[in-house]
Amino acid sequence: MLKLIDINEKNWLDARKLSVDSDQQVFLDTPTGIMARGYVYRFSNANVIGISNDNQIIGIALVKDLNEEPACYDLQQFMIDRRFQNKGFGTEALRLIISRLQNEGKFNCVEACVSKSNAPALHVLKKIGFKDTGYIDDDLPNCLNLIYHFEKIGNDIGCYSDVLISDFLDPMFQNAFKLYFSELDFTVDDWDQIFKEMNDEGGNLAFVRRDENEEIIGFIQFKPIVFTSCFFEETYGFIREFWVAQKYRNKRHGSELLELAEKYFYDQGIYSTILTTDTAERFYLKHGYVKVPGCKAKNEYDVYVKRLK
Repeated sequence: MLKLIDINEKNWLDARKLSVDSDQQVFLDTPTGIMARGYVYRFSNANVIGISNDNQIIGIALVKDLNEEPACYDLQQFMIDRRFQNKGFGTEALRLIISRLQNEGKFNCVEACVSKSNAPALHVLKKIGFKDTGYIDDDLPNCLNLIYHFEKIGNDIGCYSDVLISDFLDPMFQNAFKLYFSELDFTVDDWDQIFKEMNDEGGNLAFVRRDENEEIIGFIQFKPIVFTSCFFEETYGFIREFWVAQKYRNKRHGSELLELAEKYFYDQGIYSTILTTDTAERFYLKHGYVKVPGCKAKNEYDVYVKRLK
């Protein structure tokens, strides 16, 4: 019977003997290398998983946490020994791993980065439900990023409400914004002037998300801006400020707040969004944004845009 086991001091030598054919070796680390990765990524909750059939180790896998938004489990390595391939063990073992992660419930999805040339791995991953995200990592241009979303059971991020803010003298927004600056460790001498300027500037809006106890989950501030020349004109949706409180991160609140702002723009007939970031590139790339070469913001950060239509 196939089952998942821990790799430990009693069985790691057996795991070390696992091997694959030469045409697969380019895509995988060695079993020893996989176990070493488990140690290196120990602070990312790395878990080296043994795959056993009838008390014989036939495979090994490595799963770790990917905590930056959009947070997920990272299926980094997956190996079935060459003697046991093409017998259904890989598919069954992957399903067992998916089930274990879903029961753990820390994240709502699993990602895998796979070479475009690794047809067998792509086949088995897609067979059990992984989908191509369309995201290509600049550092790994020859790899596809696949994702498996767990089936939701009820509302897995709790009860919350979203409030659209247009007056920045609103205490709810001011509280959210002050929490944001507090986390950044910024000191502000005149809060009233900051919020007054937001109103005076015109066009600014924000969604503030609160939980059932009216505690601030996060907010996203945005506005339409017009790029114009003597011949062309286009309105973009500018994502201006964006923050989710630490305790609510990795629960899709960030993704949903971004989607709220994008939907607002779309409903207003604005089909492009623009933003800058120096800390959350992966988050925006995973949500369909692309870096604009040669375009710089006044804060010197890279600029990203997304076409909504």
